[in-house]
Amino acid sequence: MENLFEWCLQVRIMSDKGLFGFDDLDWLKSAKKSIDTNHRNEILRTVDLFAGCGGLVLGISEWCRRNEYQHRCEFASEWDMDVLSIFRKNIQPVKSSSEDIEKLFDGDIESTKLTKVEERFLQTNPQSFGPDLLTGGPPCQGHSDLNNHTRRGDDRNNLYFKMVRAAFVLKPKVIIIENVTTVIHSKEKVVQISKEKLEKMGYHVSDKILKGVEFGVPQVRSRHFLIASLKSIPNFSVLDKHVRKKPRTLSWAISDIESLAGNGELINSTTKTTTENKKRMDWLVENNEYDLPNRLRPDCHKDGHTYPAVYGRMYWDRPAHTITAGFSSNGQGRFTHPRAFPGRTITPHEAARIQTFPDWFQFKAIKRGVLKKAIGNAVPPILAIHVAEVALRDLFTDLD
Repeated sequence: MENLFEWCLQVRIMSDKGLFGFDDLDWLKSAKKSIDTNHRNEILRTVDLFAGCGGLVLGISEWCRRNEYQHRCEFASEWDMDVLSIFRKNIQPVKSSSEDIEKLFDGDIESTKLTKVEERFLQTNPQSFGPDLLTGGPPCQGHSDLNNHTRRGDDRNNLYFKMVRAAFVLKPKVIIIENVTTVIHSKEKVVQISKEKLEKMGYHVSDKILKGVEFGVPQVRSRHFLIASLKSIPNFSVLDKHVRKKPRTLSWAISDIESLAGNGELINSTTKTTTENKKRMDWLVENNEYDLPNRLRPDCHKDGHTYPAVYGRMYWDRPAHTITAGFSSNGQGRFTHPRAFPGRTITPHEAARIQTFPDWFQFKAIKRGVLKKAIGNAVPPILAIHVAEVALRDLFTDLD
C-alpha cells in the first residue's frame, strides 16, 4: 500500500511538470514572484504592442527565467489605461503608452520611409530600437466567429498590419503576432500579406495554430501565432515532443482556491445575477447536469440555438471551455462552477488560474469590467512559454 501511495504521488508530480521540467502548478500557486539570482548576464529586450494585461510577455519572461536569462520590457503599448496599469504593475516596462497605436506608427506598410511621427517615437524612445523581440496581439474581435455582423471584414482587422509597420520602424530580431484562429480567413488577408511584407524585409516567417490544451493550459483554447526571425526559419516542430498526452483539468487549476469565493475581495467575488439565472445554475448542480434543457433556457437560446454550452456547467475532470471576457455570466458560456452550491459562476481568480496566471500576478482593479476584459482577453502564459521556445531558441547559441 505504501508503494502504491508513493507511485501515485510520483505520477501527480510528473503530471505537474512543464517545459524544462519546471513544476507549473507550483508556479501557478506561488504568491510571490520567483527571482533567480544565478541568472546569466544576457538580457532579452522586448517591445510589446497591443499588450493587454501582459499574458504573452509574462510567458516570454518565464521562458527567460527557466533558461536563466534576464528579461526587460523596453516599451509597452495598450490603449486601455486600466488594463495597462495591470501590465505596468507586473511587468514594469521601461516606458509605456496608452496612446492609439495608429498615432505611434502611422506609416503605411508599403512605405519604405519613416514618417515624422515614427521618427519622433524613436527619438523619445531610443531604448525601443533594435529589440530582441517584438510581440503583440492585435484586437481579434473582427476575426472572431462570435462577431456575426462584420466577421472577416472589420476595420480592426487592419490593425494586424501595425505589427508589420512596427517591425519596419523598430528592427526587432524576432517577432511574435498572436490572434484568433480565424484570422487566416480575414477578407483583408492580413496574415498572408504580413508574411509577404516581412519576408521582403529579410525575415524568415512561419505560422501555426496551437491548441493550448496540448501544452498544459487547462482549457480548450486555440490561437494562431505568426513568428518571424532574422536568423532562421521558426520551427514549430520543436514543440512536438512537448505535446501532452493527457490534458490538464479544471480541478488541476482551481481545486485549492474554490473555497476563497466570496471572501470579500473583488478577485474572489462573482457577479450578481438574475433570479432566473440563479435558478438555472442551482438546477444544474442539484441534478448533476451539465447542459441546461431547452425548457429552462430563455427563448433566444431554445430550439435552434448554435451555442449549446451557454448556460452550461463546467466539468471538474475536464479542461474548461475557452475563457472569455464573459466568464462571469452563465449566459455567455459554460461558466457555472461544477461543485459550488448555491450555484455560481467562476470568480476572476479562478478564471486567471484557468488562463494560467500565477497568484503573484496582481489583478488589482477597481472595476469588475476591467478584470473581466484583462483576464478573458489574455494569452495564457503557459502557452506563451511554449511559443517562446519556438521564437527564441535560436537567439541563444548555448541552448541545445
